[in-house]
Amino acid sequence: MQLVAFRTALAVASLLLAAIAGHENRGSGPVWQLAAVFAATAAALLIWPLIVPGRNRTLVTYSLASAFFLAGMFLLPPAALVLVVAFSVTLAGLLKGARAYRIVFHLASAIFAYVGPALAFRLGPRPTDLDFFPALRSGLELMIAAFAIVLHLLIRSVAMRLEQGHDTPRWGAFSGPALVESVYGLVLSVSILVLTRIHPLLLGVVYLEIGITAWFVYRYRIYVTDLRREVVAAVALAAESGSEPEEEAVAVPREGTFDWIGEEEAPTPARWRQARKSR
Repeated sequence: MQLVAFRTALAVASLLLAAIAGHENRGSGPVWQLAAVFAATAAALLIWPLIVPGRNRTLVTYSLASAFFLAGMFLLPPAALVLVVAFSVTLAGLLKGARAYRIVFHLASAIFAYVGPALAFRLGPRPTDLDFFPALRSGLELMIAAFAIVLHLLIRSVAMRLEQGHDTPRWGAFSGPALVESVYGLVLSVSILVLTRIHPLLLGVVYLEIGITAWFVYRYRIYVTDLRREVVAAVALAAESGSEPEEEAVAVPREGTFDWIGEEEAPTPARWRQARKSR
C-alpha cells in the first residue's frame, strides 16, 4: 500500500512539473532540433546499454542516457526537456516489454529528478551561453547536475525500500555500478555542454567518444567471456578425468544494477545481514 501511494504521489508530482514546464517560454536558438537529437540518442542508449563483465560471473549494464538529460537541463527549455525524457524512457520501456507501472515509475522519477531542478533554478538556454563562462559558473552547473543525479538515486532507493523491505541493500540504489554509471554520465554531460555551446555540430565528437567506449567494452567482454569458457572447459575436463575440479562451472547471469526499464529482481542480502543471521 505504501509503495502504491509513493508511486502515485510521484506520478502526480511529475505531471504537475510537466504542466508547469509546458508554460515556460524560455529558450533561444534551434532548441527543438537539438531536443530531437537528444531524445533519439537517449532512447538508443537506454535500449542498447553498455554491458560490462562484473564480479562472480555477472554482466553489469550501464546506460549513459542520464548524460543527455543532465545536459538538456542547461541547453533546452523545460518543455523540450520533458519531451526528451518522456520519449526516450517510454520508447525504451515499450521496446523492452516492461510492465506499464514500471514505465510510469521510471518516467515520473526521471521527470522529477531532472525537470524539477531545471524549473527550480530557472535553467535553460540563454543568448549569452556563447560567451566565456568563468569557473564559478561551471562549478555551479556541475553542482546542480550532481544534485539531480543524487535526487534520482534517492527516489529509486525509497522505491526499493518500499518494494523489497528488509532485503534492500544497505545503500539502496547507491551501489557500486550505479555510482559508476552516475559519475560517467555526469562527466559525459560536461563534454556535451561545452561542445554544444561552441557549436551543435561538435556533438559528433561526443558520439565518437561513446562509440569508442562501446567498442572497447565490447572487445573486453568478448575477451573475458572467452577466458571464462576456457576455465569452464578445463573444469569439465578435470571432472571427466576423475581428478578433483578446482571450481564449479557457473552460468553467467546479467546483473541489472541500475536497469531503468528491465524487470528488477530482488538483490541478494548484504554480507552484514548474512553474518547477523548466521549468529
